[in-house]
Amino acid sequence: MKHSDFSIDLLFLSAGGFPYLCTDVGQRTITAIPLREGSGLWRVGPPYAVQEEVFDELAMDSCALSQEDMIRAALMESNNRLIPGYPHEAVMQFMHARIDPDYDAYPNKPLLRLVKVLEGEIYRAYGARNDGEFWTLLCFRLFDNDFAEIPESQFLECPVATDDDYRAKRARM
Repeated sequence: MKHSDFSIDLLFLSAGGFPYLCTDVGQRTITAIPLREGSGLWRVGPPYAVQEEVFDELAMDSCALSQEDMIRAALMESNNRLIPGYPHEAVMQFMHARIDPDYDAYPNKPLLRLVKVLEGEIYRAYGARNDGEFWTLLCFRLFDNDFAEIPESQFLECPVATDDDYRAKRARM
C-alpha cells in the first residue's frame, strides 16, 4: 500500500497479516493500533488503550487491505522480481546475527532495515558488530550472494537502493 491509500479508521493488514486500525495519517507516516479479538473498546480513542505503532514508507509498502491483496502483491512481485531472493544460507546467517549480543546493543536498528548502494553494488544490512569505538554493519551483497562488513559511517552515507539501481545491477550481470 502507498501513503495515499491510508485514511483514519481504515482497517488493514500489516506485513505479518495482523489486523490494524489506522488512527492518524501524517506527512510521511501513519499510526495504527493492532486489533485484538474481543471487545471493541480497544478501538475507542484517542488516546487508545493499546500502544499506537508508527508505519513508515517501508512498513506501509508491505501492508494490504485483505489476504487476497497480499497474495496478489506477492505473486506480482515474484513475476516482476527486480530484487533477488535470499538463499537459505544467507537467511540462516541473518537469524544468527539477530541473536548476537551486539545486535541487541546496536543503537541504530532502523539502519538495518535499509538496502543501500555502494560502488554499484547493492547491500542489505542484517546485523552489527561493535569494534570497541565504532560499529561495523554486517551486510549481504544482493545478486552476488556474498557477505561484507561495512563501517556504519560509510553505510549511512550510501544512497538507498532504488528500482533503477536493481535494474542497472541486473543489466551488468
